[in-house]
Amino acid sequence: MTHHFGIGRWPRPAARIAATLLVAVFAACSHSNQPESDADPRPEPIPVHVKNENFLDMNVAVVSGGASRRLGTVSGNSTGTFTIPWSAANGQGIYLTAIPIGGSGAARSATLNVSPGQVIEFKIGSVLRQSVAIVHDP
Repeated sequence: MTHHFGIGRWPRPAARIAATLLVAVFAACSHSNQPESDADPRPEPIPVHVKNENFLDMNVAVVSGGASRRLGTVSGNSTGTFTIPWSAANGQGIYLTAIPIGGSGAARSATLNVSPGQVIEFKIGSVLRQSVAIVHDP
């Protein structure tokens, strides 16, 4: 018995394979090119307001996961504002340090747990061990 396949007629196994391939191609092409960040926006960086009540200039840093990242310098008896990338604090405690330039010792905050939208206030005391940091809503 001979089979004649006209236009538009395929043997059943070949038709199934072709249909499966077409579905796979359309499924692969139908994904969205929109980045996922549109659905889940990243939180803004964390603002850090530093008030240096010490007469020495201070190098300020954030410590996250054991790694220290320098934020900047705050001159003696002045203020400074920095930001910490959200990825540094996401789901883990952080702390701030202030190391005097041309002096000895260091100030260190307690461990801070920050939520999206919150602000850190770091007061460097005239006596370094009296320094304190707080987290609050803006």
